[in-house]
Amino acid sequence: MSRKSAAVRREEILAATVEEIDSSGLRTLRVSDVAARLSLSASLVIYHFETKEALVAEAFDFAGRQDIDHARELAADATAASTGRSASVPGSAAARQRLREVIGWYMPSGSSRSWKIWIDGWAAGLFDSGLKSTFAGLDQEWKAILIGLMDEAIAAGECSAPEGGTEACATRILAFLDGLAIQVVVNPAAVDADVLATWVDDFLAHELG
Repeated sequence: MSRKSAAVRREEILAATVEEIDSSGLRTLRVSDVAARLSLSASLVIYHFETKEALVAEAFDFAGRQDIDHARELAADATAASTGRSASVPGSAAARQRLREVIGWYMPSGSSRSWKIWIDGWAAGLFDSGLKSTFAGLDQEWKAILIGLMDEAIAAGECSAPEGGTEACATRILAFLDGLAIQVVVNPAAVDADVLATWVDDFLAHELG
């Protein structure tokens, strides 16, 4: 059996790290536990990432980019993303509809990734500059997706320009969704999924008219 390339091995380790964080939490994360998921030695994990801190930061970046990549597919054309059809053909979804699809993916009920890891990571990022930088970069990429869709929707006459511009609006949208996610994870009995969707739609209607 041929040896796996360094890139493949690194990706496997990153995926296992995300699974371990989701399962046991970041506070108790040990490199040996990540290694055990893959039947590897802890020294091999450290060989690829040098430190536990670097491993954690790259694992969050790995998880975040999976969600961002899917969001970009939805932003290109929500209909094409589900049918495999090119976004350039007639009948492509309106920009505002695609915006709602992207936001739906970001919402606690829409993402394939557990929100527990993000809340856990945000707390750790308060004391870890590398992790904080990772989250800041991911946040900017999410904002860029939302801004692009809002600019497109405004140009097409699908909505009005939000107060303070699209960048400020994207910041408010993400802050609103992040706050809801915390409520869903910490106090799920207080936030019904259907009610959550209504709140988000009402918020967008207020922001975009």
